[in-house]
Amino acid sequence: MQGQTGERWRELCQLAAVEQDAQKLIQLIREINELLEAKERRLQVRAARQAHEACAAIPDQNQKRR
Repeated sequence: MQGQTGERWRELCQLAAVEQDAQKLIQLIREINELLEAKERRLQVRAARQAHEACAAIPDQNQKRR
């Protein structure tokens, strides 16, 4: 699904670049924005998960001293 979404926003950008009708252009831009915001949220979740996993992999310095 994400691959299709990635292709979808690019396709919408191409349509928006040549759209002459202002209302259709606004609708295209809204849909592009929604897709990109969803992608940003996915990337933020992934980055937070990776940061959490990286921190969990670091041994606690207090435990090493015991």
